[in-house]
Amino acid sequence: MVSLVNGVFRMVDFSQARRAMVDGQLRTADVTRTDILDIFSAIPRELFVDPSEKAVAYADRAVLSAGGAGRKILSAMNLARMIQATEIKPGDRVLDVAGGAGYSTALMTGLGGQVTFLEDHAERCVVASDILKRLNIPEADVQQGELTTGHDQGAPYDIILMNGRCEQIPQSLFQQLKEGGRLVAIVGNAVASEVRVYTLSDGSVGEKRLMSASGSLLSGFIQVSGFVF
Repeated sequence: MVSLVNGVFRMVDFSQARRAMVDGQLRTADVTRTDILDIFSAIPRELFVDPSEKAVAYADRAVLSAGGAGRKILSAMNLARMIQATEIKPGDRVLDVAGGAGYSTALMTGLGGQVTFLEDHAERCVVASDILKRLNIPEADVQQGELTTGHDQGAPYDIILMNGRCEQIPQSLFQQLKEGGRLVAIVGNAVASEVRVYTLSDGSVGEKRLMSASGSLLSGFIQVSGFVF
């Protein structure tokens, strides 16, 4: 692909950019699991990015997702740290909420997860299905539905991953976790937010705060007065 840099048209070497992303953004940010580094090295992020931002697909920031309607792919560092925090292992049942064009689904499927992709717009689901099939990832279960209600038919889940910022997390999502299951999300407001890991244990949800992080607010996840989490 050709991009304009300082008034000069240059070819973008996506393979080289992918290696630089892993070495410069993930390894330096305490992403230590070799399988996660390997899958980020293997999955072509540029396929999931809106055409207007393909040239910066590997920049150290969130980028617009293919599929329209303003969904963004989290920065590689934030997404890798969040996936690492899920403690994903082969065979885990995963609900990938607000999956955009399927980038996080492709990553977690590559790590052995049995992933249900959830989006609320039909166009995003069509785009995600097409890209995942092109990458020979037909086992991902692409579903359209309200993000705040999750996907009860596939529950209970070992992992729920939220691809964006939440001011609140509905009880309906926690209720879809199995015992010992983890929900990982960026939680907070536009000024201050952080990655939190919620774990269901003996019917109660415990919370661990991982790191400061930013992300686009997911529609429907706006703070309601008196909400506990």
